[in-house]
Amino acid sequence: YPEITISNGNRITVNPTNYVYHRGSNNRTDRKKVFETFFQCLHNFKQTFGVQLYSELKKNVFYKNVRNYETCLSSALDQYNIPTEVYFKLIKNVNNHLPVLHRYLKLRKKLLKIKTLYYYDIYPPLVKEVEDRYDYFKAKEIVKKSLTFLGKRYTDTLDKAFSDQWIDIYPNKGKKSGAYMLGSAYDIHPYILLNYNNKFSDVTTIAHELGHALHSYFSNKKQHYINSHYPIFLAEIASTVNEALLMNYMLKKEHNPQRRLALLGNYLENFRGTMFRQSQFAEFELKINQLTEKGKSLTGDDFNEIYLQILKKYYGHDQKITVIDDLYAIEWAYIPHFYYNFYVYQYSTSFIASEAISEKILRNETEIKNKYLDLISSGGSDYAIPLLKKVGIDMMNQKPFELVIQKMNRIMDEIEFIINNLK
Repeated sequence: YPEITISNGNRITVNPTNYVYHRGSNNRTDRKKVFETFFQCLHNFKQTFGVQLYSELKKNVFYKNVRNYETCLSSALDQYNIPTEVYFKLIKNVNNHLPVLHRYLKLRKKLLKIKTLYYYDIYPPLVKEVEDRYDYFKAKEIVKKSLTFLGKRYTDTLDKAFSDQWIDIYPNKGKKSGAYMLGSAYDIHPYILLNYNNKFSDVTTIAHELGHALHSYFSNKKQHYINSHYPIFLAEIASTVNEALLMNYMLKKEHNPQRRLALLGNYLENFRGTMFRQSQFAEFELKINQLTEKGKSLTGDDFNEIYLQILKKYYGHDQKITVIDDLYAIEWAYIPHFYYNFYVYQYSTSFIASEAISEKILRNETEIKNKYLDLISSGGSDYAIPLLKKVGIDMMNQKPFELVIQKMNRIMDEIEFIINNLK
């Protein structure tokens, strides 16, 4: 990875870690330089990456054939009994609602106060953060109050998690970075690793990881060990429901327009990054597997062409909404999930299901709390699709997706209202 000098005079190596950090820079020249340097580096090895990915696709086709599946997709989804229709409907729904993504992109251009939106303008925050400090004790109270919608049994278990030391809280020498939940200690309780730094993003992380922890805790308590592990399709739902309820609580308490705008901007970016971006990846993965099944040999240049076409469609390049430089076609080589055999679509479906569930909880629909607690106590006692139907979420129709699109539009309505009324 090459080195570059950024605007503050520092020399940085443009490796994946620094690319992720500096692509969100408020300095437009820096992020443009980081984008171009990083993607050019990947581009230099596009044929090698192409051979690697094509080998992965050939492996998928081999297993599909020897196990007598019709397609690689049906082979991958059969393990958890997910109908392929769920995958196809996700891509179809997202494509039908690309104008909503384009509305977001136009709003981003307006908030960043730039004449032309380029792909390297996607990651900086929509508005400057108004960052308060949240010590851990304050964070605990905020998280608990935000989750009172889920009832006493849920909040009593939160108290247990805090008081019984389920959580390793602060950064420490030799400690792994990031955050993680381990729920496989069946006879004890889940364990949570944090690296708490008193920021609002850390408060969100607590809510997220506690969602995973209570999902595992209730499943372990109610289910035999054999059925205690919940399907991957459901894994991100409990964590994201908690995030949605936390955001609802923060927005109800916050009346300062600038702080409210910062919260809404961060929340809106989740919709782009999770629902639209992951579906974009899922569409690319489907396309390249289908071509390989038909016997087409794919090279790095082929992957570039396919990925660039999808990327330009999603970001409205032809409508002059976002300018996508051809160099960014190589982004597929940066995404490890294309080696996970149709895994990435589940980020989108989990987000859609969790946002739809949180909407039902906030509306206080009849029996929704009990149905939701039953869901996160079910472990792997049934497949994901029928378990979700018990809380009124049918991933085979469009209603959950429409709920999420409506919410995204409401958020953008409020952001536009605030910026039109701010001096």
